[in-house]
Amino acid sequence: MAEQLALVIGGIVGGLLLLLMTGVSCCLWRRFCATFTYEELPETPATAISAASLGQGDKRCQLHSRTQLSRPSGVPFMVPPSFQGRDWVPLHNKELSRAPQDPCLVPELLPHTSSGNLARPPSHSVVGDAGVVGTINPELYKFPEDPSETDFPDGCLGRLWFSVEYQQETERLLVGLIKARLLQAPSETGSLLVKLHLLPDERRFLQSKTKRTTSSPQFDEHFIFQVSCKSVTQRVLKFSVYHVNRQRKHQLLGQVLFPLKNETLAGDCHHVFWRDLEAESLEPPSEFGDLQFCLSYNDYLNRLTVVVLRAKGLQLQEDRSVVRSHPLGRVVVGPYMYTRGRELEHWDEMLSKPKELVKRWHALCGPTEP
Repeated sequence: MAEQLALVIGGIVGGLLLLLMTGVSCCLWRRFCATFTYEELPETPATAISAASLGQGDKRCQLHSRTQLSRPSGVPFMVPPSFQGRDWVPLHNKELSRAPQDPCLVPELLPHTSSGNLARPPSHSVVGDAGVVGTINPELYKFPEDPSETDFPDGCLGRLWFSVEYQQETERLLVGLIKARLLQAPSETGSLLVKLHLLPDERRFLQSKTKRTTSSPQFDEHFIFQVSCKSVTQRVLKFSVYHVNRQRKHQLLGQVLFPLKNETLAGDCHHVFWRDLEAESLEPPSEFGDLQFCLSYNDYLNRLTVVVLRAKGLQLQEDRSVVRSHPLGRVVVGPYMYTRGRELEHWDEMLSKPKELVKRWHALCGPTEP
């Protein structure tokens, strides 16, 4: 009895496996046959294409359509027409532009004559015309001019370009001396050099390499000043441009005073600036000396900034055994209630130019005068 049951079960299992193999074989055969079949495209008459796109008047285009656009009945796809022949059309600026030889391929790029036939563009086509292929419009590739290279005020002594960067981790001030333009040297002989001071220290300075005398020297030099983070915003960078003659005599051509501020030193990258050279003041000092300083008012923060630059003609006392410090002179700058003249003008100019440093010289008065 057990042997008969086993035979029945074996027969059922074998039948199922045979049925499964038959179904899989049928599916594989259908996929294999589908890879070698394709759908034949309907044949498009060549005469309809030529008549719709080119018109009935151009027989040359119709002939080209019959030979190029027609296909054999046994081929299920069409080979597009190829651009085989081209002519060179000279332009007015001696450049060459490639124009299609067969007008039937790109009829929309060529001008039409009065009779409706297609014609070639004339040889005197203007650059930038929409009917010419392959031309370049130079107006699209012009860069705007830098006004700092062209706009110089009357009586300008020269212009200096430099870069400033401060590294807080190492407390180093990196100064790049880039170039100068429109320098007014007394002669074409000799050489040029630039001295860099970090005011108020007038004793120590860094000096550039000497350049042959020219109105537009190119320096591209870098200098390093060691200065702490607390005092760097209280310093003033001074550039002095000299002409050195054959007798090694130095003549000052002009100078630039650049106060260092938080806005100037912001970020971890160098910032490029340019300033016009200023002549050294040749006026004789006043009785008690003169003081040069900058004023700046930030109306948003309600903050007044005073940067003292230089002093000259101070009346120092030879006997220093009195007290450690004593007044040498004073100057008052403020509104109309307190000042007049140059001090009032300095104050009003500061208010008219918010967030800018306004620099001027002022004569000191006696320390005991009202």
